[in-house]
Amino acid sequence: MLFWVLLLSDPLVSILWLNYNSSSFLDIVLESLGNIGDLDYPNYELIVVDNGSTDGSFETIKEVVEKMNLKSKIIKLERNLGFTGGNNVAYRARSSYSKYVLLLNNDAVPYPDSLGNLVEVMENNETLGSAQGIILNYDEKSIDTAGGFDSEFMTSYLFLNNRESAALRRELYISHANGAYAIYRVKAVQKAAGARDEILDEDFFCLREDDLIGFRLWNAGFKNKSFPFTVAKHKRGSTFGKLGLGNLYLSLRNWLILNEISNSRYKIIVKLMVTRYGLTLSSFNLARRASVVNPPVFLRTVQKAIIDARKIGEKKKRLGELIDIYKAPLLKVKPSIAVPGLSLPFRIINREILRELQKVALLGSPKETTSQV
Repeated sequence: MLFWVLLLSDPLVSILWLNYNSSSFLDIVLESLGNIGDLDYPNYELIVVDNGSTDGSFETIKEVVEKMNLKSKIIKLERNLGFTGGNNVAYRARSSYSKYVLLLNNDAVPYPDSLGNLVEVMENNETLGSAQGIILNYDEKSIDTAGGFDSEFMTSYLFLNNRESAALRRELYISHANGAYAIYRVKAVQKAAGARDEILDEDFFCLREDDLIGFRLWNAGFKNKSFPFTVAKHKRGSTFGKLGLGNLYLSLRNWLILNEISNSRYKIIVKLMVTRYGLTLSSFNLARRASVVNPPVFLRTVQKAIIDARKIGEKKKRLGELIDIYKAPLLKVKPSIAVPGLSLPFRIINREILRELQKVALLGSPKETTSQV
């Protein structure tokens, strides 16, 4: 009997919602929760995981959620497991009947019709592993992201970032959906993860984890797509904050890990380029603006990121956790840029890659299984 009820009803969606020390933007957090309660889709559950908050935000959130008239689970962790670990706890706590899981940041505010629209496009295309719509900046004046694209240099880009809200006029394939607000097919995630009971790779902690699940889905035979309807507004960076030494470490380390397990034709160039970038004055200045940094500490941070990336990358390769990036839509890097890439300023390299991204904006989606754009 239960089988037929599930078959005839709208598929269950588990919303994974993570909190960590959010008291400084609690108004946005509560707005996010309030709008979850206003979603017009009839069949979803909310799974709240607190990543060991110490600022009192969890107590407020718990009280609000318990008063909401919806199916929910609240989990308090003793320590911060990162964006990946916290969301994996929520993922494992989902109902066994969930057909989809939804990643939703606590600084992202969903629109009432967004979940229904996302479920509809997933139901209409069994080949989709993930999907997203247009996420606006919090002021709703421009786009935060309409999807994620990766390049052969293993760099990552927010599609249509800061463009007008109507800039996306057609659906298109993307390298990966952005983890701020994206829907994933459970069976696709399970196939992509293999023996790992996870949606996000916990080796990453945070940063670039949605890039990896995007590649894994393409490698597992599924696709990622962006659609031209708005789904949310987002105050990007509310939890993660400004780039300090810890963030710089994760940014460089995870960039190198992706490169280590990829088959990019520029793997060797990327290794040297990331090292050079990490030691530039611009990277030091970014870290210095967020915290008090002296050169020896900065250099040790960069060195640790490089060493740890190699160790983690080697471990993953031994376990067979490799990705074929050319199965995903990818931004091509011309040899004329890649070959002299070790001597060119990174801003010039980045500018050339962004030109390729502009072609996608003008011409539509690249072919789903080629690096050509």
